[in-house]
Amino acid sequence: MKKCISILLMGTMLIALGTSFPVPTEAAESAPLDMQQFTIWDENIAYYGASYLRDCSVLFDDQDKIPASTENTNVDKSLWDETARTSWQPNMQAEYGEAAFTVDFGANYVITGICFLDVNGTPTWTISDGEPFSWNTLKTVYMDGYQCWRSVSFEQPRATRYLHFSSDYQDSGVSELAIYGYYDSDLTEEQIAKTAAKTNSAASSNLTAGGRVGFNAFIDDPMTAIMAGGMVREYHNFSWLLDESGKTKFTQGTWGDMDAYYTAMKQSGITIIPCFQGGSSVIRNNGSSVPEIPVADGADTLSPNSYALHAQTMYQVAARYGSNQDIDRNTLNLAEGQEEKVGMGLLTALENSNEPNKNWSGKDNYFAPYELAAMCSADYDGHERTIPNAGVKQADPNFKLAMGGLVGNSGMISYLNQMKTWFDYNRTDGKFAVDIINVHIGPDTYNPEDSQFRQQIQKLKDWIAENAPDTELWISEYEIPMSDQEIEGLDNHDNEAYQLAYAQRVVRTNLIAIAEDVDFITKFQLRDEGEGVYYNSGLVTQKGSWNKKPAWYALSCMTNMLRNADFVEDRSSEDVNCYAFAERTTGNRILCLWSPTNSQKKISDYLLSVDEAKYAYLTEPSAYAEGTTTALDIQDGRVSLTVTETPIYVTLSGTQQTIVNGRAFRITPSSLCLTQDQSTEICTLEHAPNNMILNQFYRMFDEQETMPELLYGDTVDLTLPETNVTQSNITCYATFEQPICFTGFAVYDTYGVGNISVYDAYTDTLLWSNNLDSYMSRSIHLIAETSATDCLKIVKQGGDLNELACYGYVVPEEPAALDYDLDKNGTWNIVDLMLMKRAVLGKVEQYTVTDLVTLQRYLLRS
Repeated sequence: MKKCISILLMGTMLIALGTSFPVPTEAAESAPLDMQQFTIWDENIAYYGASYLRDCSVLFDDQDKIPASTENTNVDKSLWDETARTSWQPNMQAEYGEAAFTVDFGANYVITGICFLDVNGTPTWTISDGEPFSWNTLKTVYMDGYQCWRSVSFEQPRATRYLHFSSDYQDSGVSELAIYGYYDSDLTEEQIAKTAAKTNSAASSNLTAGGRVGFNAFIDDPMTAIMAGGMVREYHNFSWLLDESGKTKFTQGTWGDMDAYYTAMKQSGITIIPCFQGGSSVIRNNGSSVPEIPVADGADTLSPNSYALHAQTMYQVAARYGSNQDIDRNTLNLAEGQEEKVGMGLLTALENSNEPNKNWSGKDNYFAPYELAAMCSADYDGHERTIPNAGVKQADPNFKLAMGGLVGNSGMISYLNQMKTWFDYNRTDGKFAVDIINVHIGPDTYNPEDSQFRQQIQKLKDWIAENAPDTELWISEYEIPMSDQEIEGLDNHDNEAYQLAYAQRVVRTNLIAIAEDVDFITKFQLRDEGEGVYYNSGLVTQKGSWNKKPAWYALSCMTNMLRNADFVEDRSSEDVNCYAFAERTTGNRILCLWSPTNSQKKISDYLLSVDEAKYAYLTEPSAYAEGTTTALDIQDGRVSLTVTETPIYVTLSGTQQTIVNGRAFRITPSSLCLTQDQSTEICTLEHAPNNMILNQFYRMFDEQETMPELLYGDTVDLTLPETNVTQSNITCYATFEQPICFTGFAVYDTYGVGNISVYDAYTDTLLWSNNLDSYMSRSIHLIAETSATDCLKIVKQGGDLNELACYGYVVPEEPAALDYDLDKNGTWNIVDLMLMKRAVLGKVEQYTVTDLVTLQRYLLRS
């Protein structure tokens, strides 16, 4: 019969086809086994790939020089002289665990004996059979020889799928190993089922191309910086979640209101996955540090029960922010002062650690693969519901668990393989108890397209398809190689060529990930660190300034263009990369084009086919968050473009589009009045009015230059406003020269707490409200784009402020598409206006606020 078994050595999968094994009718003769046909893995991979260490492949690299049998360990002198004496040494630090490896024969074999090439030292080896985590010791061998082959035999050998070897010393003292035995039988159905891949049952996130892309951020980053992304990975210390008794809290004193933060994200259409990183002194404290592995002193780190408090806290997060509103309130474990809330629908997933395999931080902060699997099993469903009120699935079956992002590409597959082994043999369902596999990888060359990035992704996708089908993939951190753009003596922030190349490479890295069907990709990180190696890693400058770099605008343009689109196909040619996307609602096609080079290449008069489209529009990154759009002239079914190394976007449509460049300008009212019909004093903002109450509203708009010109504009160089607004319980109407679609508001807050609210004056719809609970700072808020209006009602209650700013854009002039002669008398008049207002308030679909404003403006001009 034919067998096909694989070997896993040094992280590489080799497949041997057509290897023949005889099927014995009685006890077969023992012989050296061809180890190249089997899967072998090191268990201690903390420093996998380090040049000064040696993985277990060194034990099987001279198999043509081993003894013929355990009874006769002599080999020819020529073979002996050629045999390597390099011993297996997977680590040099005992705290990371014993040196151990496992052999999976892929079938049942009878093992009759083993030979060791003992070269130095006196370690003790243990040989076991059985199954992972249920090993049976066969023999203990004291390696007290020197530069010699030694053997052990088993008097009553039995069939096994696995052999397990361990050494009590990291330098194992053995340089080659031979295993003797014979094939016994195929794996049973039960054995096959034990390690078979289990399909993940969670529904796909189904995010659009733009919705998959974002960055790492913090709870104190402003929304005007965060708005560039479709998703955010929020760094959130696990310790913030617990009070001294281990109960859960969702506010951190006067800052860090998770409810408000996640609500703002939801309202802005941004997916957020919090990364609960680190440990807690409530669980374990070493005095000078808090270990990241959240288990008590002396606890078994391979047992899910040891992670109970961590898993129960994950339950609390999923219960509050997931979508299940049928949570038993008796299961809530909230700190004093925390309001009971469940099923808020603000989160769909969480991440349970950050870089759990970081070997540079000591064993207290390094999860071995089996340890991370044990914690994930607890965080997933309370280890199959054996831990009460624990794990995200017990709170919300649809909530997803993302494992902490693995770092170090060389050992990722080995790490995942070991996690799967733990799940196979410690969960009755064998499920890989993670919904999102999470890694930190990125381009390793200046051109993302020329790097191994695409191959790294495909390798991970292949592993998922084979071992954990339908599990999602998240690249939660990546960085860009940039040393080729550095100029000695010039700060990279001031280096225009550096910043342009950085922007290009960030966007192109994201585009590659999207085309390779990565489910989420978030850049490290939104903001720069103040100093050190991450001084220039952000899309904006450091905390407190948040000035936007070209990379911020390039990423924002991309996410805006692809926010409602899916990747369709790669249409790239030799000189130009071209990715095609399709919008979900309009059916429009979006083609993204760039030169995949790093030489400032510029391709002029590039002709692009527009298929059957009647209209084509070019959008390029610019000083606007959405980019700048222009109409293209279609000639003979093609448009002419200039293609550079900066990705651009061409929208192909069958219908004519309205172009709006810039959707968040600061727009100042043309006049203020205390009555909507303007029957009282009117203030045109040219000078202060006589009425004292009206003067309070005049002061809200008398220093507009102290507020950013664009909603997301930089504020670090702005002067501070001086005139104060103190009066409470006052109302005013602000009129604008043209109808405006509002996208945000900002206030410079000073003293006290109160409220200011802004309404559409025609419909009395609340557009924005602020409690004035900050101090001497600008509070800038994005809102969902409003219907057009040219009049706002402003209501101020308690609290003091200096300045108010309104943001949006002027509605483009278009011919009336509908008949505004509602009373059918042949002309547009005041009666038509009254009838239309009634229709708008009654939400009759035929008319909108824009129609109402258009008719009003017509009548005022007539």
